[in-house]
Amino acid sequence: MHSALLGNAVRAATMIGLAMIAGGATKPPVDYIVRGDGVVPATVGGTPTRVRISPWAPAAPTLNPDFADRIGLHGGLFGFVVKVGTVKVKGQSSVTKLQFGTTAFRRRVVWFERPYVRGADLAVGPGGLPVDIVRFQLRAPQPGERTVALPLIQKLFQPTYARIQLGKRDITILFDPAHERTLATAGAGQALADALGGQLTGETGQAEIAFGINRPIRLMRLNAPLAIGPLNLSAIALRISDNGSTGGIPDADADPDEIVVTAKKSGDRRDVIIVGNDQLQRCSSIVFDKPAKQIRLTCR
Repeated sequence: MHSALLGNAVRAATMIGLAMIAGGATKPPVDYIVRGDGVVPATVGGTPTRVRISPWAPAAPTLNPDFADRIGLHGGLFGFVVKVGTVKVKGQSSVTKLQFGTTAFRRRVVWFERPYVRGADLAVGPGGLPVDIVRFQLRAPQPGERTVALPLIQKLFQPTYARIQLGKRDITILFDPAHERTLATAGAGQALADALGGQLTGETGQAEIAFGINRPIRLMRLNAPLAIGPLNLSAIALRISDNGSTGGIPDADADPDEIVVTAKKSGDRRDVIIVGNDQLQRCSSIVFDKPAKQIRLTCR
């Protein structure tokens, strides 16, 4: 949905800012600004390439497998596995050098057996950049916008995320303009239904989650809107068979004689909402402020 690359002037200003930080300047730049599709030139493992800076990417730069092979990376003795629904994807990690302009630093990077990012060789989130503030400028500011701050939480192998509470349950909030629609895991959907009321409606569809893997979804309409910063969601697509159960959510299209199993162990649940472009198109910026431990959304 975003087509333009960062402009030369923006890239130059950004690289100068990174150099100031690396050189110990006492007055670092206010923002590292990411525009358009977030793809910028870089050198990784001594090879010129393109990196996508994404709010949804982990702090550990995540490479496509063919690029990891091209720069000669080898994983350690122990790999790892991530699950996307029922699909297991094997991963490896190593340490290599990244260079943006004149600023170089070493990072632990990861790669998987499936490609992770399109239009670039790797992706990195705000947590993986050596700057204090990362601003994703989604569009020009518009009248009537307001800014709301959410708590910022960062872990090395995860995207930078926020957290809200629904009833007694904590919900992880991720942001990704590249996701066409906002998605919630089944566990998060059950938490929404318990706290706000709602029902499933319409037929089962498909949505891509990650690594080109599609999972079944259904729409849930909420009785009361969910507030995520300045955004108010009245409906949300649920991953109906992953990370929890939607069996306890009323179904507007269900057979009244159907028996539904609702129980799943709480240990199986991951309560996550990915805020996609259907909501973020109302926002002019997402700011990840690490010193303040805030994610600030400016939206109308």
